[in-house]
Amino acid sequence: MSLNAIMNAGVTGMLSHQKALNVTSSNIANVHTDGYARKVVDYGSVALHGVGAGVEIEDIRRVTDQFILKELRLSTANTEQYKAMSEIHIKLQSLLGDPAANTSLTGKLDSIHASFASLTADPTLTVSRTAALNELQNFGIETNRLQSHIQDLRKEADSKIKGDIETVNQAILRVSKLNDEIIAANISEQPTGELEDQRDQAIMEIAKIMDVKTYPQGNGALAIVTKAGQQLLDFTPRQLVYNEAATVTSETVFSQVTLNLYDKVHGTVAPTGLPLDPELSSGSLRGWLDMRNIELPALADQIGALAGGVAEQFNAIHNANISVPPPASMTGRNTGVVAGEPHGFTGQATFYSFDANNEIVASYTVDFDNPGTLTMTDVMNEVNAALGAGTLTLTNGVLGMSAQGGATGVGIEQDAVSPADRGGRGFSHFFGMNDLIETEVETAFSTGLGVGDAHNFTGTTELEFRGPDGQVVSNFTVDFGAIGGTVGDVLNELNTNLSPYATASLNAKGELQIKNALGYENHKVLVKNDTSDRGATGMNFPDMFGIGLKYPSEMGVNFSVRDDIVGDPMKLALAHVDPAGSPALTLADNRGALDFQALSSAVYTFKSAGNLTGSTVTVAEYAAQVLANAGLGAARAESLQSDRAALTGVLSSRMMEKVGVNMDEELANLIVYQNAYNAAARVITTARDMYDILLNIA
Repeated sequence: MSLNAIMNAGVTGMLSHQKALNVTSSNIANVHTDGYARKVVDYGSVALHGVGAGVEIEDIRRVTDQFILKELRLSTANTEQYKAMSEIHIKLQSLLGDPAANTSLTGKLDSIHASFASLTADPTLTVSRTAALNELQNFGIETNRLQSHIQDLRKEADSKIKGDIETVNQAILRVSKLNDEIIAANISEQPTGELEDQRDQAIMEIAKIMDVKTYPQGNGALAIVTKAGQQLLDFTPRQLVYNEAATVTSETVFSQVTLNLYDKVHGTVAPTGLPLDPELSSGSLRGWLDMRNIELPALADQIGALAGGVAEQFNAIHNANISVPPPASMTGRNTGVVAGEPHGFTGQATFYSFDANNEIVASYTVDFDNPGTLTMTDVMNEVNAALGAGTLTLTNGVLGMSAQGGATGVGIEQDAVSPADRGGRGFSHFFGMNDLIETEVETAFSTGLGVGDAHNFTGTTELEFRGPDGQVVSNFTVDFGAIGGTVGDVLNELNTNLSPYATASLNAKGELQIKNALGYENHKVLVKNDTSDRGATGMNFPDMFGIGLKYPSEMGVNFSVRDDIVGDPMKLALAHVDPAGSPALTLADNRGALDFQALSSAVYTFKSAGNLTGSTVTVAEYAAQVLANAGLGAARAESLQSDRAALTGVLSSRMMEKVGVNMDEELANLIVYQNAYNAAARVITTARDMYDILLNIA
């Protein structure tokens, strides 16, 4: 070996060991840097014409484990999903309060029943009546408060979605830029470890928000796809586009998150309309979407169903009783009933008019099973003939009753042996003649119609069958003028368009029921547009049958006792008619109060709402189910977050063992590289001395 070769070997040794010292010092400096992966140097010998000529650094290699990294990203996405859900659930639990407290839904129902039980002792006391009505009002204030805050939480989740999308978009562009820099560095044979660290950190930001995977593209670039296979980045970056809702109500239809191409030259987004929501299986974005679209609406529906059940029970009792003195007139709600169609009732009901002394002026019992009494017109004619012309009127689906012929008050009572019934409700209750409680929307949809009855609708109703992530499965319009004339024809039209996703049917009470097929559990029917009208009454098809997103949640909105009764508690109907008595109505009659008291143990059939299956229980038991179900949801989210976080912690520890900086190891390397550097310098010194000797000889 020549002296030049010795000198070159020493120089390459010093340069190589200097780079190794630089790498080691960088490792030591970044021992606490989050996301930093340690670097190692790979040495290679230099050979000229088959003869060793020194050493070089072939590669500064970044230590990593792609398998662990992949699993860590997916585990992180799972953790963040349940972390997001748990964040909302914690706020929900604080809203619902302690189920055992008097301020909870169950506590307020207990207070209602206790106050009406006290009313039985002396129904003449204004203070007892006021106390009972106040408890009902307080329950309504609570349901309204909860429904309002649930929509607020949905709005908060919607804002979180918007924020997560902005984070993802920035991270995708950052990864795209780093890909370009890594490609350039590889082409120029420059180290890329630091750039790869930054890229992994950016990808981890995305992984917290949505489940992603990566695959190599060549020259060190990485492509990013969702777990389901949607491309976020290849040679062209994508950008997520979402329009946040300005306000959120039970009927809000949220925009979908769409995936769009990004022009790196002009910085513009080319819309493709490709929806991303259904493709996400984990990440904080999935958590916010599930809370906004499934969990919170389900709770709102359950609270609405509870409020509807309370209203139905109390209105049924109030309609079966009469106030003292009786009202001069009663006006029901729009039922969509047309005067000329069959009345649909069975059994009997008695119609009364009273004088100022609460004595019976006239009465008439309608036998709805009488073959001669077929239509509502027949019913009104019979009553008006006995109590005076104009006693009963039916205008735009609203039944009215007013005192005629010198009478000062009116009332309706069910027959004790064969009570009138249509769709499970008595005559007065069906028409809402003497309701105690009012709500934002109707609380029951027992139309009493059968499949063979005329639907009597005109106009059209545009419906959508939509999934929880905004995916439209079916969009169709029911044109009532173009289909057959019966309710059965309407069902056939619905089933034709909903099949195979759901099935529409009519139960014995005349309630329209839509049962989702397996795999479509969280899908709902939305009303896109409606011009329908039943018999020119102003009642449309969705409202008559309770179709749309506002049902049943808005049964708990504006739940309140009728204003005139709040203003005068003596109008609370607690008396029964005593035909043989004089007077026929007395203020001390507590039979109505006893009926209200019995509601504490009366059962009501609640339909399925969210993940709470239908059941026939008391309203207090249903309220307990609602609170327990909400608590289970919170506990489940917390437990799953804890489990996924534990797995993430294990994977993170494994990753750190693999890629993290070990100070003892790095300090040992520092000594090794320092000694190697000194030895290479000594080689150069020796070669120089040999040159000096040769020069002196010369």
